[in-house]
Amino acid sequence: MKKLFYSLSILSTILTSAQQAEWGYTGDKAPDKWGYIQGAEKCGQSKSQSPINIVNKKVKLDSKLPAIKFNYSLGDIKDIVDNGHSLQFDFKEGSYMEYEGTKYALIQFHAHEESEHTIDGVRYPLELHFVHKSAAGKIIVVGVMVKEGDENSYFEKLKVFKTLAKNAKADTDIAFDPEKMYPANKAYYTYEGSLTTPPCSDQVTWIVFRNPITMTDDEIEDVAKHLPKSNNRPVQPINGRVVERSK
Repeated sequence: MKKLFYSLSILSTILTSAQQAEWGYTGDKAPDKWGYIQGAEKCGQSKSQSPINIVNKKVKLDSKLPAIKFNYSLGDIKDIVDNGHSLQFDFKEGSYMEYEGTKYALIQFHAHEESEHTIDGVRYPLELHFVHKSAAGKIIVVGVMVKEGDENSYFEKLKVFKTLAKNAKADTDIAFDPEKMYPANKAYYTYEGSLTTPPCSDQVTWIVFRNPITMTDDEIEDVAKHLPKSNNRPVQPINGRVVERSK
């Protein structure tokens, strides 16, 4: 598995190249200013940015889209971070997904309140992003919508985050299989987009499950306490891109 994971430090560089610059979600740090940050010019220049509004009547049904194979049995969360922009759960090496014959290592997942993607204009209370990366540097982000409903008992395995101080980090060793949080029906939308935070790197494949999962209002609020208010980037122009969906 060594080959699969050798470039994870590169992903860390990609995801944090603009961390020294001030950015946020309101005022002079808002998303419409991100493109002026050195190293994050793509936020204002790229024509394939994320998130987007997924419009079902314009989505292309593709029966040949592959099923996704998740290999998360070695999943282990090594730390939980309140980084000022989101609540992030970092994984140790070992878990990966397979898509179109390529393995993508599971790096981390984090939360946005409310959802960044919208579906037919509908915005969910929460969206979770599971970030994966191949040995060649290709990124896939799996998006999971969350609606208010029944308790998500599996998510409660991570309840230590509830006592995490603002802008703090907790070292953990929690066995965790994200597939147990994914919807049972794994039909999905897919399109080519970008990271939704600086540096807004494009050529990111998005897989957004069509079906949401549930959490209680209290569970959603527990996550939201560690997030800036509305840490969601506005939807971006689709610019002729095609959104496909599996059966």
